[in-house]
Amino acid sequence: MTSLSRRNFVRGLAIMPFSVWLASNVRADTPYIRYDIATPEGQAMLAVFADGFRRLRARSEKDQRSWRWQWYTHFVSGATTKSNEITRMFGTTVSDQSTLANDMWNTCQAHAGQNVNNFLPWHRMFVFYLEQIVRQTTGRIDFTLPYWNYTSFDPAKRGVVPQQFRMSSDPVFGPLYRPDRTILANSGQPIHKNQPGDAMEIATAMAKTSYVSVSGVQGFCRAIDSGIHSRIHVLTGTAKNMGAVPYAGQDALFWVHHSNIDRLWASWNRNGGTNPATISWLNTSFVFVDGTGQRVSARIGDFLDASLLGYGYDTYVGPDGQEIMTTSPARLLAGSGATVGTVAERIGDAASVELGERPIRTSLKLGVGKPLTALDPSGQRHTYLVVKDLHTWSQPEVLYHLYLTPRGGGPNPKTYIGTINFFDAEFHDHGNGAKGDVLGENFYSFDVTEVLRRLVRSGTRPGALEVTFVPGGRPTPGAKPLVGSIQLVWQ
Repeated sequence: MTSLSRRNFVRGLAIMPFSVWLASNVRADTPYIRYDIATPEGQAMLAVFADGFRRLRARSEKDQRSWRWQWYTHFVSGATTKSNEITRMFGTTVSDQSTLANDMWNTCQAHAGQNVNNFLPWHRMFVFYLEQIVRQTTGRIDFTLPYWNYTSFDPAKRGVVPQQFRMSSDPVFGPLYRPDRTILANSGQPIHKNQPGDAMEIATAMAKTSYVSVSGVQGFCRAIDSGIHSRIHVLTGTAKNMGAVPYAGQDALFWVHHSNIDRLWASWNRNGGTNPATISWLNTSFVFVDGTGQRVSARIGDFLDASLLGYGYDTYVGPDGQEIMTTSPARLLAGSGATVGTVAERIGDAASVELGERPIRTSLKLGVGKPLTALDPSGQRHTYLVVKDLHTWSQPEVLYHLYLTPRGGGPNPKTYIGTINFFDAEFHDHGNGAKGDVLGENFYSFDVTEVLRRLVRSGTRPGALEVTFVPGGRPTPGAKPLVGSIQLVWQ
């Protein structure tokens, strides 16, 4: 299908009300279903996606439905800037297309200083409209974007990049291949192989009771964003592909990854999780184009319920991370995380640390009068390790694993507390020039209560505590990732 004529395109610059657009483009009688790639239905839809991907790549980069345009909607290549790319493509004279590009490109939320709670709805919009474009481009109005089920407990699927993305010479699926993924990703091995702990774990995030972060404890949105979402990026791609924000959108794997992230959000809502209701947040809007190239204004408040958008998933995920199939909401959320309105009490700090290719230790100093165990004497509050203010000059391309031990104690499975990554902690352009100085929130919190209790039960008095950061592989030389703030809090 060719690009829109100039006459139609100019008309398309007028923003269509979303309610009007939805009534004209979404089937009210039969909802679309997004399938696991491993199912026969999912594989059939993936073949359509590969065809659509091939067609979009063949389009002129000036076409608002081309693959480059979709990539740049997420984030412009890190080798240039948004303004430079608009000038290169459209010249210095303001035009309809340059205006649309300026409104759409680099709007990925929230990896460069935006509201962190925008992460889930913005990516839902992004995937939703890409799905519309593929339907229109391929003529398959039944198309739904399948999801990569990397958190499945089936060992053949858990953390394994689907075979179809690794078949470089295949006439159908070849367009889905990229060489600039990690060796594990493109060789069909679990991408978390040889990592301590379980990098595919999502039960902690799925059991959150609050969408937003509360004081020292991550909410569901941030837990998914900085957790499984970013770990998948780091473990599958290099710093010129999935491993870095400016390049991630060019890989077809990005889309099936985010289809799964959207499934986790839909699952959390089905399990009883409640989205924010702040009017200013609900009215926040972003510009996209639909399958015909029509400019559409997408409002967060219209994208909080997947079912109202006319689609669902063949399986969902429960609060324990296990897959479930249900036709009615399961109010299963356990009381996990902080209560909205509570304020964390800071009980200890550690100095900032620069990480590298060797394990790095830093001492946690407890405040005056705090118990050596770092446990709340009342037993009413949990102890959290809060790690934030991360930044890096380039992607280290590895996860860093954290351990909490008494001074001099070595890392071991009983002192393991989780991972951090620097996916959204790189200084990069967001339309304001190379190496812009705006970063995302970069906020992690780990409930270390049980680790501390185990130390006490084993007869060890924690005393002076240490946090050890261990790279899960060989980091890129010169990245110089920095952890700016480390705290212990009760909440």
